[in-house]
Order: sequence, then C-alpha cells, then structure tokens
Amino acid sequence: MINQEISRIFNEIAEILELKEVQWKPRAYKRAAQSINNLPTPVTEIYKKQGLKGLDQIPGVGERLSKKIEEYIKTKKIKEYEQLKSSIPHNLDKIMNVVGIGPKRAKELYNKLKIKTTKDLEQAIKQHKIRNLFGFGEKIEQDLAENLNIYKKRVKKTYSLQKILPIADSIKNELKKLKEVKQIEVAGSIRRKQPTVGDIDIIATSKNPKKVIDKFVSLKQVKKILAKGETKAIVVLNNNIQSDLRVVPENSYGAALQYFTGDKQHNIALRIIARNKGLKLSEYGIFDVKTNKKFVTKTEEQVYKILGLKLIPPMERHNRGELERYKITK
Repeated sequence: MINQEISRIFNEIAEILELKEVQWKPRAYKRAAQSINNLPTPVTEIYKKQGLKGLDQIPGVGERLSKKIEEYIKTKKIKEYEQLKSSIPHNLDKIMNVVGIGPKRAKELYNKLKIKTTKDLEQAIKQHKIRNLFGFGEKIEQDLAENLNIYKKRVKKTYSLQKILPIADSIKNELKKLKEVKQIEVAGSIRRKQPTVGDIDIIATSKNPKKVIDKFVSLKQVKKILAKGETKAIVVLNNNIQSDLRVVPENSYGAALQYFTGDKQHNIALRIIARNKGLKLSEYGIFDVKTNKKFVTKTEEQVYKILGLKLIPPMERHNRGELERYKITK
C-alpha cells in the first residue's frame, strides 16, 4: 500500500510542476512513480534491508528521489509535496478535461480570470473574456467553446450496448495485434453487458506500456487526445465516445480488471469483505494491512478466491445477493 501512496504523491507532484511549467522534473517524478507502483516489494522493506542505497537502485528513482521516499517512510509526509499543494489551486484538473486546456493554459485562466470549473469557463466564453487574454485570442476562444460543448455532451450522453460493443472490440483487436500486449480486455459497463454505456474502458498488460499507449492514441478511430501518460491515455473517438486505456503490471491485472469492471456497489461490498479479513483491496491489488504484503492477483479468479469467493461473472456484479451465492463453502 505504501508503494501506491508514494506513487500517487509523485504523480501529483509531477502534475503540479507541469502547471508551474517546470521542465524535466515532472517526467522524472512520473517515471519514478511508475517504477514504485510496479515493485513487488514494499519500499519500507527495501529501506529496512538496504537503506538509501536500496532505494537508489529502484529504476527511475536515483539519489534525489530516494531521499523523498525515505522522508515519507520516516514522517508519512513529503515536504515538497505539501508546499506545492498549498501553492496552486487543487482542482484545476476539472477544466483540463476540456481539449485545448493543458497545464499552462489552466494556470493562466485561473490567474487572470479565476476559472477553475467548466461552469466558470462557460461563463467566461459567453462574456468573451478569454479572447482578450494575451496568448489566446478569438480563434482559441471559439475552439474552447466547441471543445467545451463536446466535453459536456460526452459527460451526459450514453449509448446502446449494441452500438458501442463493436467499436470497443475493434479497438481491443487493433491493440491485440501488438506483440507488446500480453493481455487485454474491455472493462466497465460494456463487460457487465449493461444496456446503456457511457464510455469505453480497456485494461491491458505490457512490459512496454509506452508502445501500447502510442498505438492507442494513433488509431484511426481517434478524433482527439484528451490525456496521454506513461501508462494511461484518454481519447475522444470519431463518434464523440470517450475511450480510456490503462496499461497495468501483469501481477495486478486481475485486480485492475475487477476494479474497472465494477459496478460501484459490488466493489464497495468487496472492499468491506477485504477489510474484515485484514486486507485492503484496490485497483493495484490486494494487500495485507499489517505487513503491506502484496498478493499476486494476475487473474480475477485469484482476487475473488483471496476474498473467499468463487469467480463472479461480470453480468452478476451489482451487489444483489451474488456475494452470498458465490461464497466458497468448505
């Protein structure tokens, strides 16, 4: 669990540094975050046995970031992270969901017009305030108005399973052709065979996530790239459907697939079962609360078995008695 917490903090540091237009450091933090998240051993154990030298040897970490990890192990805080959080508005990521607003523009819109929500953005566009900002202009304001409308439609709109399933399968099959892709599956409400679907969630494993992400964002079905990182990308397809791809480590594929298949109430019920067993369940895997030991969850079957359950079919995951029906009885 500590690995995932440090990984989350490093990713957030990277995002804030990007907002501040800092060069190079964000990439270093993201690279370290990915390595730490993929470690099979808790960093506390590495530090206990090998000290700072052991942390230095984690791929992508090095001397400077190993001291940040040591600081967190000792104090449960990272001073730089706390300072960065207090230096910039925390919810600018909301307007960064609109295509055309990256970290630099998000910061500028907040500093000049105090825009931090899509509602603020819509109001500023209607009042033609954005076109008067240095570096923006009328054309950019018009583009943002169009992109904001696309975003609002995408958030609200749902599609029939019959329409969206062939699109999801075509994307999956294209990515499956890559030799770097070891496993891949469509998750979310599509996998649960819900009659209406909001977007397409895909989970894959690979030792070269960058290659898979690059292929995903360059597919002919892709209209716009909303976000692209080391292990995750979000795009808008030609028919305005949003599609998300996450590339996860092989030893947590089962946990990720289970988590992103849902549904929400089913997942909440599973987390309660885990907690009662002294475990913590998340998209990253199953962990022993006391020892931080991470269980191998390469398959969904392993996830459910650790929780004392038989594999529950995706279509039955809605917390309506399935946990009792699939309970393993001795």
